This record gives sequence, C-alpha cells and structure tokens, in this order.
Amino acid sequence: MRRLVPNSMSQIVAMAMISPLLIACSPWSKQSTTQKSGVGQLVVPLALGDKTRSEYVAEADRLALNASKQQGQAAHELYKQAAVVRQQAFIQFGKQVDALEAVELLQSLPADNTSESCDATVLALELQVALGKDPVAQYRDLFLLRERTTDPTCRQRLSRALAVLSAFQPPAQELTKIRDQARVLAKTQPSATEPPHDSMVVTPDILRANLDQPAKITKVEPFAAERTARVVVHVTHPTRFRIGTLQAGDGQGPRLFVDIDRASYEHLETVQSKGLLQRVRVGKGDGGARVVLDLAQPTFHRVFYLPEPFRLVIDLSLDAPESRTQSRKLRRLVLDPGHGGHDPGAVGPNGLQEKDVALDIAHRAAPLLAREVSVSTLLTRDIDVFVPLDERAARANAFHADLFVSIHLNSNPDHASRGVMTFVLDASHDAAASKVAARENASSEAAAVELANALSRVDSVARRESSELFASLLQRAAGASLRQRYDDVLDSGVRKAGFYVLAGAAMPSVLFEGSFISNPIEADRLNQADYRQLLADSIVNAVRAYPEGLSE
Repeated sequence: MRRLVPNSMSQIVAMAMISPLLIACSPWSKQSTTQKSGVGQLVVPLALGDKTRSEYVAEADRLALNASKQQGQAAHELYKQAAVVRQQAFIQFGKQVDALEAVELLQSLPADNTSESCDATVLALELQVALGKDPVAQYRDLFLLRERTTDPTCRQRLSRALAVLSAFQPPAQELTKIRDQARVLAKTQPSATEPPHDSMVVTPDILRANLDQPAKITKVEPFAAERTARVVVHVTHPTRFRIGTLQAGDGQGPRLFVDIDRASYEHLETVQSKGLLQRVRVGKGDGGARVVLDLAQPTFHRVFYLPEPFRLVIDLSLDAPESRTQSRKLRRLVLDPGHGGHDPGAVGPNGLQEKDVALDIAHRAAPLLAREVSVSTLLTRDIDVFVPLDERAARANAFHADLFVSIHLNSNPDHASRGVMTFVLDASHDAAASKVAARENASSEAAAVELANALSRVDSVARRESSELFASLLQRAAGASLRQRYDDVLDSGVRKAGFYVLAGAAMPSVLFEGSFISNPIEADRLNQADYRQLLADSIVNAVRAYPEGLSE
C-alpha cells in the first residue's frame, strides 16, 4: 500500500482523526456485497475483496458510465456507488487520484435535504481532509452544513464529524458569524413545494454576484457532424442552468434541453443543423429561457460552462465518453496551432508572432506523423485564419481523434523566463500555470481556475491520466530533441490549469508551450527553421511512444 505524506503537523493530526471515519464508511467486505455505507444502503454489483486497483477503477468507471445513461434516482445511486468504490481504492492503495475522483462524484450529486445527500456531502468533506484540505476550513464547512440542515439524522452525523475535528474549532465569534450565514442561506433556499427536476444544476462558483441578475442569450452556435455535435450558447451574464432529456414520441425524436434561469432572447427561435443535431430551438421556459436540441437519435451528453465571456457548452456524441480513452490504438490525431488571423498570440522582442510559429510547427509535424507513425492528422487551422477556442475541440471530436495537441508558445513579462512545459486540463493551485491559461484564454486568472475546477468534477480519471501520460512523454521527447543542439534547454515539467481550448475534448488532450517567445534567446531560436523542426520532432516522438506507454 502506498502511504500518503501529509504536508503539515495539522495535516498529520487531521488525517489520524479522519482515517477511522473513512474506513467506517466502507461498503466493501469480503463476506458481503451489500452493507450500510457513508452514502446510504448501496447494492454493490461486484465484491472486489483482494482485487487490484485497476479492477477497482474499472468497476467505478463502469458504474459511472451506467449512471450517465440513467436519470433521476437511478443515476444518483449509481454515481454514489462509483464514488464509494473510488473511496475504497483510495483506502486500499493510497493513490490520491482515487480520493479526488470520489470527491468529484459525490459533489456532482444534487444537494437536497435528505440523509443520503448529507452522508455524501460529509464523506466528500472527510476525503478532502485526507487530501490536504485545511482542517480548520473543513470544520467551518461541516459546521455551516449542520446549521443549515433540518434533518435530525444528518445533524447527528455532522455533530459526530465535528467532534472528531474539535481540535480545529474556530473561535466562538467566527462560529456565530457562520450561524448568521446559515440563517441567510435558509431564507434564500427554494420552496419545498417547487416541482423537482430530473436534471443537474451547475452553479458557477466565482460568479455568484451576478447569478440573480437578468441575462440575455445573444447567440447560439451549433458545430455538428454525423456522430458528434457541440452547441455553444452565449449568455450576457453568468446564471444557473439545468439540463434534462425527453424521449422520442408523438412524432418527435429525442431531445435534450437546457433551462437557463432569468434569461431572455431576441431573434433566436430556430437554428437549423445537420447530422446528429437536427436543429436548436430557443423558447420561453419556466422562469427563463429553454434551449432545446432536436436529435437524430439518443446520445451521450455533457454540459459545462466557460466563465469569461459566459457560455454554455453542450457536447453530444453517439460514442460512450470513455471509448476514445480506453483504446490503445492511435489512429487519428488533431494538431491545433494556437491563435491565428486577427489574434497573433504572444509577440517576441524580435517581432515574431506566436500564431506563425505554431502553424509552422504543425505543418512540420503533420507529414511526419502520417509517414513515420501512420497516424491520420487534422489541423484545426491550415492557414493564417482565426478559429474560436470553442470550435477547436469540437473539430477534434467530429474527427473522432484519439489525441488532441494544442501548440503554443509561452510568454512572461519577466523576459528571463524560459523553458518548455506541457499543460493538461485539471484543477490546480499553481498560480503561475493559471497566469498562462488566462493569457491563452484571454480571460482572468480566476476564470481559468473556475474552469479547471468545474471540469475536473466531470472529467474522467482515465482521460485525465492518459492526458498526463502523453504530457510527460512530450516533455521527455522535447528535452531529448532540443538538447541535441541546445544543452541549456529548461524542462519546466507538466502543469495543470484551465485552458478553454481543451474544454470538452472527448479524447486525451494537452497544450504544448514549446518555448518562451518573450525570452530574447528563445525568440531568436524560434526564428530558426531547425529549432522549429526539433519542436515538431518532439511531438512526433511523443506520439510514437504514446501507445506503448498506455499498455504499460
């Protein structure tokens, strides 16, 4: 078993306190496949016992995949089961990625005033302590939840958890403020008589100040193909939204809808499309606007938001979400040269533009990938033209790519900054990485962090791990390639951040920052054909190594 290494004395104490609670929540045993757990009475379809971590992960992914095909309570139960399997993998093998996945699955469940919802929330908070969350902040969260709930069983459970963390209790004055906050929140909760929705509510965390303001839908953009589609709904302000599905019937095909709170629209009634997505209709909904997608047949779907400017992104596919991640064959690849057209990207001290270098590297890599690796390659742009960030991953999805590589060059006001780094889309507390993402997104750092946090809750661990694998291979290949000529090349490693261009990619995806165009030395090198060729070779060599890396 791998041991977790706490990062502070308070972390050591908190982990010692929380560990018994985590184990007590276990639904697994060698004797029985049904036990009372921290998230309710779960019927576990597979007794794992002494199985390997891979079998735990496979079982959790199977449950999550089945949940994505269900609705309402059936989906919720399956997601909870998947979370508990991940929790047990964490306890058995000590890999933090399993605890993170369990937390994300638990946090995706609807927050209602039931004992099961309470148990799921408490288990998620307990796991966060084991992952390194400040135990004082943990106590505050648990205390606020206890003050808000009206369910007696839930209050008892929360009181027990608070007793375990009593050493980290904040001052009485602060607890009084939390009680006041709970009262305010209780007054703003929706009435219990409101009709329930068989849908998921996603709240933009950093944009709550605008949530109750009226919003307007300004544009609806469909990007459709035969087996995939993406719809981008542009909204003037951040707002809450809910999703739901309608089965085929009464002469109509299956539909997916998104209800957008307090939203209005003008001159947006029907947008025709083709292939999997037949049309998009905008109309009045209960308390706002409803966007309806008329589909040719039932699909897998995912809905998320991009914070600045605020857009809802609806991705559709006939293929299961994990179908491209689980395959070890690499047949199709998309290279995405960053920026283009009116967007030059970063500009070096020598006047070199990021958009031109990125496109040249892609042009050098594409024929080598076809000739030497036998991989069919698509460029999101083949000339100096602007392609919106929303559309780039949509093109990769429509191409059924097995891998997506966005090519960029880094920039920093500190012109001494140099080196090669590769990014994956994931939650991170890396301020420097968030700065890079904010520049590439043309957004604030807070928006980049919010995107990463939001998508890390719905992205699969398998896709994330495959992305990290390719990123590490690309870093290694870049170092080996460039140091043939330049022994001072700095390996800045694999980083995590919220890049818009990677959002919604159905396949493993990375963003490659080939060098710092803002650094005078690296800008001069980027102006040379042989340096660009070495960067292109790096991509080719990483792609060549990727299938073998997956099979390990």
